[in-house]
Amino acid sequence: MSAAAQDQAASAAENLQSTPAVKKDGPHSTELPSAQKEVNHKLAVDMKGRFIGPMPVEVFLEKYLISTVKVEDHPEVPRDAFSKVATAVDEKRMYDPFVQAIAPWMLGLKAVNTSASVDTGDFPLKPDVSIFKKEYVPDRSRADFSAMEMFVEFKKSSKDAPFTDPPDKSEAARQAAIQSGSFESASNEAMKIRGQLTAYAIAHHGHQFRHFSFSVVIVGTQARFIRWDASAVVVTAQFDYNQNPEIMAKFFWQFSNLPAKLRGHDESVCPAELQTDVEERVRNGLNLVSETPLFRYSVPGLKGYCYGPRPPYPSRSIIGRTTRTLPVWFRAVYLKDCWRFISFGHNVQPEHEIYEMLNSKGTPNIPTSVCGGDVEGPGSKTDTHTLVDAPWLCVELKVTPFIHYRLVLDVVGRPLTSFRCTKELVQGVLDAMEAHKFAYEVLQLLHRDISPGNIILTEDGRGLLIDWELAKTYFTEFTDRHYDSSRLQGTWQFMSAALLRKPGKLHMLEDDIESFIHVLGWTTIKYVPTTDAYSGGERASDLHQLFDVIDFHLEGAAIGGKAKATMLGLGGYPPATFKLQRPSPLFRLLRDLSSPFKSRYMLEPPTDEERALVEGREDSADTKIKRLFVKVSQYDEDMVLLETSNWFIETLEQALLKEGWPTDDKAEKGLVEHTNILYTRPQISRKSDQLLSSQSQWEDSKSVASTGSLKREGSTSPTPEGRTKRPRDAPLGSNARN
Repeated sequence: MSAAAQDQAASAAENLQSTPAVKKDGPHSTELPSAQKEVNHKLAVDMKGRFIGPMPVEVFLEKYLISTVKVEDHPEVPRDAFSKVATAVDEKRMYDPFVQAIAPWMLGLKAVNTSASVDTGDFPLKPDVSIFKKEYVPDRSRADFSAMEMFVEFKKSSKDAPFTDPPDKSEAARQAAIQSGSFESASNEAMKIRGQLTAYAIAHHGHQFRHFSFSVVIVGTQARFIRWDASAVVVTAQFDYNQNPEIMAKFFWQFSNLPAKLRGHDESVCPAELQTDVEERVRNGLNLVSETPLFRYSVPGLKGYCYGPRPPYPSRSIIGRTTRTLPVWFRAVYLKDCWRFISFGHNVQPEHEIYEMLNSKGTPNIPTSVCGGDVEGPGSKTDTHTLVDAPWLCVELKVTPFIHYRLVLDVVGRPLTSFRCTKELVQGVLDAMEAHKFAYEVLQLLHRDISPGNIILTEDGRGLLIDWELAKTYFTEFTDRHYDSSRLQGTWQFMSAALLRKPGKLHMLEDDIESFIHVLGWTTIKYVPTTDAYSGGERASDLHQLFDVIDFHLEGAAIGGKAKATMLGLGGYPPATFKLQRPSPLFRLLRDLSSPFKSRYMLEPPTDEERALVEGREDSADTKIKRLFVKVSQYDEDMVLLETSNWFIETLEQALLKEGWPTDDKAEKGLVEHTNILYTRPQISRKSDQLLSSQSQWEDSKSVASTGSLKREGSTSPTPEGRTKRPRDAPLGSNARN
């Protein structure tokens, strides 16, 4: 694949957010820039509890690398095969001897030293050694993730070891390791190395179509084999490759003899081979330039194939749903590729069946499902959960099982973040909320993943609510021995503060309503032009603090939402410093919509004693009683509003009827300062103005193309006494909330 083609196909997997990038000390520096260290550390935090081990090497080889070639047929293994690797004076001198040592056992494959540093102000992803097919010709030993079969990472010092095995094989040592969580080494350096490995795996999966992948990590004279998939990362016990070279030889011999599907490749997708006229029709229909590689997608239930480009890949983690969406050509349709959650104690309904149910009841403002189903092939259904009783397991196994899934929607649209004016943005959110209300009230179905990516706009500016994968009837709950309830279900940035503060909390209607407000707030802060007083840096800081921050971890679960809860609880959502460039009802609307949540996140809700004190005393002249009465009555009124979406829908409708909506305040990208991006080398060659942040690519991935393809003012702070109660004669939905 050419560099230009890779650029067209480059996914969001490599654009990993961190703190602002810092230039290296020089082109040959072995010290990672501080920003890359921070990225690696964050990835390690996100992956905590997902590394499963230490699996005995022989068990790993038997379970995952069953070869059709007899082991005894591989070339002889010299006892000193890896001596030059083990005795190298520094890390860099380990690479080439290793490449030479494994060459005899690489049938049809070759190892390439891809560690060369790049003279650039940004930092690329560059594994030390990469494995390619023998016929592949690398571009200057570049770490080409689109062609890579595996990566190998080296560390010279044992103090850098990312994993720690128990001191012995006793049950007591195993239980001690489980209790202490010591398998994942706790040092900062160890965490950064696990993050580094994760970054490589994300890029590897992001550039290819994979169900799983393998890698090797070597620390001094010790090595481990690793297998990555959507549910967890299986890591072997360490072994001395210098004293036991036959283990390393067996691994590469068996790996090289595996067919592509057993090396992790998803064979339901392949490069498209189309006649010239058909290819031209597909490219024209999808607005794709001739350099963009085309692929053929198989979708269960679809007669024939879909054709389209490579989809962008989520950048935050290799674990989880990793949803990828893109326009494809079957006719003009929208393809969703993801890993859907499965449970062995409860029937989890596939998304296409949910759409069929929604459509059968006439749910407004949603697309129609064409087909969908589970993808087949080795590794398409994760099985790490079956290791729960393994006698070697030294971690508390809480993983979510997944199965690879595809869905085709007959829909035409564009991202919510491409709104042509803020009135269209609000209309899109209103339409999506109406779809949500209908599903909740008629089918008792709660969406549970409200985000900007799950609302698309039709060509005439109306909203459609998509991505019902996590929807569940609100009266059902289920438990599963293997299900990791500490892993939040939804999109972190837009989840309610209540859910972020208490993982495992039952997801309620008010959580989804709050998510709609965060969708509108996030999109407004990120894309709506403001006065010069609100700088790009301040905008970026507000977005980070409100929507991205993980406050701390508790028992393996990420805890967040403090800034959201504080701002909502104080009645200051969005920040008062956010000043629109063009006068608009938008800011006032956000304040109105968020106002009932002041009571939800009140630091001191009314107590029973306070309620008893004010009962029947609404006409009291006592100032203290008056204030307390306002507090109690306002709290009760707000909590009633949160029981349905009626007031919120009416508030949106009334806002849209107001005068003063600008027609020229469309979404503008580039308003937020983005100096904190990690690139792989194919991206570095692109012009700076062509580089997209991971967030932008994630938003754009929800686009269903354009015509010809897939269409389809600051408020005053509340008084010390709190807001006054809405007048009794004010209609429900009025904005008389002082």
